[in-house]
Amino acid sequence: MIHALWFLRITALLPGQAMPEIQQSLCPFAEKERGKPFLAIDKRVHMGIIQSHRRERKESPFMAKQKLTGDKAWYQPLFHPRSVALVGASRDPKKWGFNLLFNIVKGDYPGRIYPINPKEPEILGFKAYPSITQVPEPVDQAILVVPSSDMPKVIQECGRNGTKVGVVITAGFGEVDRKGKKVEEEMVALARSLGVRLVGPNCQGIVSTWDASFYAHMPPQFPPPGPLGVVSQSGNLATSLIEAGRQLGIGFSRIISSGNEADLQTPDFLESLAEDPKTEVILSYLEGVKDGRKFFQVARKVSPQKPFLMVKAGQTGAGVKAAFSHTGALAGSPGLFSGLCRQMGIIEAETIEEMVDMAGAFATQPLPRGRRVGVVTLGGGWGVLAADFCSQAGLIVETLTPQMTKELDRVLPPWWNRMNPVDMVAGYRKGDLLTSIELFLNSKRFDGVLLLGLGWRAVRGGFLKSSAVSDDDRMDAAGQDWIDEEEKIFADLQELGRRYKKPILLASDVIQYTPGFEEAVRRRRVAAYPSLPRAGRAYLGLVERYEFLKRIQRKG
Repeated sequence: MIHALWFLRITALLPGQAMPEIQQSLCPFAEKERGKPFLAIDKRVHMGIIQSHRRERKESPFMAKQKLTGDKAWYQPLFHPRSVALVGASRDPKKWGFNLLFNIVKGDYPGRIYPINPKEPEILGFKAYPSITQVPEPVDQAILVVPSSDMPKVIQECGRNGTKVGVVITAGFGEVDRKGKKVEEEMVALARSLGVRLVGPNCQGIVSTWDASFYAHMPPQFPPPGPLGVVSQSGNLATSLIEAGRQLGIGFSRIISSGNEADLQTPDFLESLAEDPKTEVILSYLEGVKDGRKFFQVARKVSPQKPFLMVKAGQTGAGVKAAFSHTGALAGSPGLFSGLCRQMGIIEAETIEEMVDMAGAFATQPLPRGRRVGVVTLGGGWGVLAADFCSQAGLIVETLTPQMTKELDRVLPPWWNRMNPVDMVAGYRKGDLLTSIELFLNSKRFDGVLLLGLGWRAVRGGFLKSSAVSDDDRMDAAGQDWIDEEEKIFADLQELGRRYKKPILLASDVIQYTPGFEEAVRRRRVAAYPSLPRAGRAYLGLVERYEFLKRIQRKG
């Protein structure tokens, strides 16, 4: 069952104005098919069959496109590699050299696969090579899972092969000590001299779904194609982002675990995601930036194009120390960084869950044109909490117009509360709910709607049907009526949102039981959350995005 979706004042920078100088520097879930969980690897798979089946695959049209040149020459071999070598491949299922290769295979990668291991003739049904220099073609991407002491030799061999991009999974570099940092710098200098660009080290790998089906990362997760692009300095939090997306029913375009960012860094990936037509919303987990000027210059270009959401770690002294020991990142002043993020249109989230919740809203809903929100609730207590939450969050719970009150008097019981939030008094007749919501949408006084409590009628209907004893008790028919009615309401809600081009965010702990919910999520027609705070924070993200775009539009 898919569960429901998720200052420091700084003088405005004018075009051409210089940026201030800033110096900052496994998973229990597995999915046999993208989006469908399974709990164990089937050891009965015949690897020879996998090999012959895969060799018959044709490359996608995207993979056949002309290569990029210059600074972006790494983009295609990273996200759409036609061939991949795994240096350090293993037959031992407990080693990353096995699991990375196995995930690539299980993900239905259509390109050519070359395991590199001098001690094995074949791995997972693929011919193994003693060295990447013996592979019969230059490979687009090499995934490096060898000890750090062997890395210079391996990178030399990648250069001799003509490898374009290396993804360094191995840890033990700049995040450890000064000696590791020096080794890291020497590794990058060597790679660049040979024309090889690097991701990592100390990273988890790459996922590229659209036109690639490339799941070259450590956890057994195979998210479906979708609108979210991710760059994360933490591999584990990339894993958490994928799982949060699964719970919302939303997929990903590209996922980059960037690790120490010794060569390619977050700003490079941000630019690539901004230019990627399959990425609609950009998410980032950041511990620190090495070049603050470059980061904010890139952010300034990216944010007007696409929503850019971020969780920034290292906000406390303890967090700064943890970030440095994790990826070697140096975090700067939290207040200054957050102020600049706000200036550049980056929306900061406090948690991974909150960031994905907001991303789900961006991927499904239009932007509100202000902070005035109408709240419709199927229970009074939810409405009281909503009024508090919205006011505290900076949303405006605007009063009803006299005309709206008059219209609602015609459809609601005489004892309704005559205020916003509109309490449906724990029940509603056909048409009442939709009429109430449409009044908010049709009014220039309101910019969007929060609907609380949808789904309980379907739950009660299902309970009646399951409890029916005979046709005489009429429980089965009554239960089906409730289920059918809520299904129609849910479908009509989606149409109302599209017609009026205003956001409708749903909050209910049983929304997933509403008939048609999974299909609506799959078709990206609904933003629904299991709690009011999650829906409210996602709505606020939409507001912040609208206000940023309006601000830069005024500046011209």
